[in-house]
Amino acid sequence: MSFKLGLAALLFFMVFQQETAAQCLSSVNPVGGTDNLLVLKKESWRAISFYRFGQGSRYYEGSHLSGFNLIDRAWYNYLSLILGYGLTDRLTFELETGYFLNKTQVYNLEPEYRLTGRGLSNFVFLAKHGLYANRDKRVYINGGLGVKIPSARDLQYADNVKLPVEVQPTLGSFGAVATFSLVKEDSFHGVRWFLTSRAETHLPNRDNYLPGTLVFSSAYLSKHLMFPWLKGDWTAILQLKNEIRTFDKIDGLRKNASGSTLFFLVPQVNYVLLEKWYLSVLVDFPVFQYFNGTQLGAGTGFAFVVSRVLTL
Repeated sequence: MSFKLGLAALLFFMVFQQETAAQCLSSVNPVGGTDNLLVLKKESWRAISFYRFGQGSRYYEGSHLSGFNLIDRAWYNYLSLILGYGLTDRLTFELETGYFLNKTQVYNLEPEYRLTGRGLSNFVFLAKHGLYANRDKRVYINGGLGVKIPSARDLQYADNVKLPVEVQPTLGSFGAVATFSLVKEDSFHGVRWFLTSRAETHLPNRDNYLPGTLVFSSAYLSKHLMFPWLKGDWTAILQLKNEIRTFDKIDGLRKNASGSTLFFLVPQVNYVLLEKWYLSVLVDFPVFQYFNGTQLGAGTGFAFVVSRVLTL
């Protein structure tokens, strides 16, 4: 394909919203297992920062690989900050935000053609409440409600062309967030089980683009590593993560190449530094992917997490 013909096809794809997409890179799911599940003690602060890398290079139709190859590869680099404050022993307020260093798509054209978006993502204001706590049985249940506020209402342009939604740092859509977590601890064996769920729903943006509802669910097994040869405070976590995305809509009409069901196996290692700083490394391995229509699938990703709790 010549560059001019390829570029024309690319512009047609972007302007008329062809039914292919890179849905796996359209947003960043929260990092789990970062000590941000339980509510804080009164007048305590918690800061969590993480870096995440995500990528995709293969198209799927349903759960099968597709021969479609409009995009050669896509990836993002993302920095996030979560600040929490314990207003009471049962109520914690959190602020989440993040910045995309890049969201990039490289197209199968000669010469190479790429599109990149960057900037602030969204702000999420969340109130978490301790619904149940049994300290004898070490069982804790929390729920949370919040709002999502876009960092910008207008979508980004490059070379006088509006960037596709998959590389926009924010879609300019307001939304609501609900969270739930259940934690069960076995202190004698240094084991902790926990379940988490988070749902995000949205309003249409200024372009009348309505992002689909997102549901993130995870099951974790955490084990404190107590080997005589292992120095320091280490914890291993194994997570099974599920992401469900419903169809997006454009002008009230369903976008057929949107929405997916994904499962990831996520091993994670935590280390406590100086009894104050919690450091984590985790890797996302996709184990099952199902996409509506033809979409770019998710590849292996990873994240680094740093967190600390301060008590005034």
